[in-house]
Amino acid sequence: MDRDKLIAHTRPIRKTRPSNRTEVHEAIADGDRIAARYTLNVQRRGKYLAIEVGFFGRFAADGRMREAHMLTRTLPAADPDQAATAARNTGRASA
Repeated sequence: MDRDKLIAHTRPIRKTRPSNRTEVHEAIADGDRIAARYTLNVQRRGKYLAIEVGFFGRFAADGRMREAHMLTRTLPAADPDQAATAARNTGRASA
């Protein structure tokens, strides 16, 4: 996914999910590459859910995102506290 496609993808999602919180579990950068594992906790239409994200990307020389690849998994939850608990209980959180 290039930068323009990422921006086009993100705009409508941000409009429909005004309430969110991001929990970064791991992130590493090496040269122009970045990898991160995080959980995005969102409220959508009165329901709370957690989205686990594995992100891999590359930066352009000017520092803008040049390339992005994401793997996601949605975890349903009843409320924000449950969303955070669900994200931590997936077996991937560090002890």
